[in-house]
Amino acid sequence: MKKQIGWYLWTLLEGVVILGILLAGALEHTRSGWKLPISGFTIWVGLSWLLGYPWLRRKYRDMYSKNGEHFESYKYRALTLHHQDMSNSHVNRRWTTNGVSANPWEYTAGETQSTDEILNPILVFAEHLWATFLLILFGPVLVAWSLLV
Repeated sequence: MKKQIGWYLWTLLEGVVILGILLAGALEHTRSGWKLPISGFTIWVGLSWLLGYPWLRRKYRDMYSKNGEHFESYKYRALTLHHQDMSNSHVNRRWTTNGVSANPWEYTAGETQSTDEILNPILVFAEHLWATFLLILFGPVLVAWSLLV
């Protein structure tokens, strides 16, 4: 029972950033400060986050996989194709240094360096935020659809 409660609270915590973003649009500025008016949208989002999101996150677990699309920049792709061209131009179907030119500065020059290793975690984070946004926004509809089907 403690494990299930811990899992439920942890899942709610994972969706709190998107919940804050969704509800930030409904904030109103008054003389006394900021207030969040209770409307149909705030009730929809709150109930979706409290009741539907943990269950939907478990059901659509594959949306949160870290093994999704791998981002590949155009520079990295061009460098890979260049290496393939260089290796295809070897002599007599045997790898030799004859006729193959190598650039010893290839990996130290700024023009050939790739930022793929930096961008991949950012891409995964953005994909997970987008999936959470969709699950919270359309949570009750997805839960009802799952129960009907």
